[in-house]
Amino acid sequence: MRGRSIPTPNLIGKSVTDARAIASDLGIDLLVDSEHRRNSDRIPVGSVVWQNRSPGATSFIKRGSTLRVELSAGPLVLRVPELAGDSQGTAVLRLGQQNLKVGILSYIEGPAERAVVAVDPPRGTVVEAERPVSLLVAVASTQATFVMPDLIDRELEKVRPRLEARGLNVSTVKFESYPGIADGIIIRQYPLRGAPVSSRDPITVVVSKAEESGFTEPAPEPIQD
Repeated sequence: MRGRSIPTPNLIGKSVTDARAIASDLGIDLLVDSEHRRNSDRIPVGSVVWQNRSPGATSFIKRGSTLRVELSAGPLVLRVPELAGDSQGTAVLRLGQQNLKVGILSYIEGPAERAVVAVDPPRGTVVEAERPVSLLVAVASTQATFVMPDLIDRELEKVRPRLEARGLNVSTVKFESYPGIADGIIIRQYPLRGAPVSSRDPITVVVSKAEESGFTEPAPEPIQD
């Protein structure tokens, strides 16, 4: 009877013991692949989940041939990966590789540009395939940038409100005597005219102030008759 073709048996779902018994009765050698396992939501762990020949009346195998099978590893266990610190693009790619989907994308201001700071569900959570995972992404805050105006020869008390109205801050005011210039006039500035400036940049000005003298004019002597 060796070499005679018979219909390929269906071993899917069978335990290894039952599969070996069926193969032995049919004169087939059963080879269990110990290096590979396949996830399955239907086949119990350790049972046959795959065979290298399709079963059925139209599929034949010769007696004495080898039928190779792989066993079930049970349902695929998916866990939300550690994504904190990854860029948004990397996080999306990794979720796809884990058979997960991107859920809601939310953004907050932060020091990093497009870096993930939190996920929902949290990392390590066991989830089903195709589960949406929401990402909270830090985006570097956008600061309005202006061209630094020329403040020289202008009054500080008139300039300061205009700068502050645009979110610019005159953080340091120094005073210096300057002959021939009225008090309160800006004589130097930093940043210089034309430089880019934002609310993060401190503005320093040097303002004119009359020099105080220690000399006191003597009182007039009374007129003698």
